[in-house]
Amino acid sequence: MRTRATVVALAVAASLSAPARLPAQRWQVDLAGNSVGYDTAGRIASASIAPLIEWNQRIVSATLSGAVASFESNQWTSQGHGDISFLFAPISSATSFRIEVIGSADGSAHSSGYRTAGTRGELRLHWTGQSAGLWMGGSAATGWTTANSGIASALGPTAGVWARAGGWTGTAIWGPFRLAGQWYPQVEGRVAASVGPVDLLGSVGWRSASSSSGISSTSWGGGTATVWLTSRAAVVVGAGDYPSDLLQALPKGQYVSVAIRLARNRPTEPGKPMIGRTLYAPERSQSELRFTIPGASRVDVVGDWTHWQPVPLVRTADGRWSLVLSLAPGVHRFNLVVDGARWIAPDEVGSVDDGFGGKISLIVIPE
Repeated sequence: MRTRATVVALAVAASLSAPARLPAQRWQVDLAGNSVGYDTAGRIASASIAPLIEWNQRIVSATLSGAVASFESNQWTSQGHGDISFLFAPISSATSFRIEVIGSADGSAHSSGYRTAGTRGELRLHWTGQSAGLWMGGSAATGWTTANSGIASALGPTAGVWARAGGWTGTAIWGPFRLAGQWYPQVEGRVAASVGPVDLLGSVGWRSASSSSGISSTSWGGGTATVWLTSRAAVVVGAGDYPSDLLQALPKGQYVSVAIRLARNRPTEPGKPMIGRTLYAPERSQSELRFTIPGASRVDVVGDWTHWQPVPLVRTADGRWSLVLSLAPGVHRFNLVVDGARWIAPDEVGSVDDGFGGKISLIVIPE
């Protein structure tokens, strides 16, 4: 157990000492008690520790997470996942369109000696509006296990839509894939919301399989409630089930989990996109800010309410750039990105030192 504890300690330390120039750095650690039941085995109780670190810099967003769980009879398992996303505008004048390139890798190890690993790559073309958007593209994935000598691979198209209304955000993804000569149609949906100190997240999914594949069609779903006791500590309760992983030969499971979460701060928007990043902007016009930025051909806002993802501003008839806001009361942080490269704190609003040698803009929404 000492080796596993060392790995987790290093992951937590990395989250606390990420590169100083990466803005919007976020970290959290979950200390949890879990009960998991598998289709291939009975229910197992475990205790786990799961660190996560996330950072963004201009067009790049990356996340690194892991978990180590100790089971009964001195068994253990460890998991790791990392992803990186590059999001950019192919044409500077087309402010509503973005191209996103996504790469991810994950793996697991069990005390029995069983190991798995997987990779995924995806290319998306996004269209994003003020309160809704969509994308389409294609994906490729691989999987490997110690039980098989070869590497499994899957290919398929992908498409998705998202919408935001009030404090609710919904995402739906269509992602059929072809594996070992068989097609597996798959759809997934996700809804996230914040209600006072509580962040809610629910998801459902369905995957179909032909009778000739020898694999059964399956559905899954689950939910999580995160109750923030302070801006840095929360109780997280979750339950549901998840599908089998056909590429890494991992079985379907049902779970119940209760955790204490320690975080750098509470995310302004609950939940994360299922794959890659979802773009969104404030929903309705409650207030408007206008910025004067000479020589700019495109201006995006990146803020805590957009999960530090770029959302285009609108150029007005007088040559200024308009930002429409519909935010919850409190202090919100943001910057502007000029022509996809230069981050600035505009003169029209107040700013403070961001702790990394730069400035971060502030908007205060009264109660």
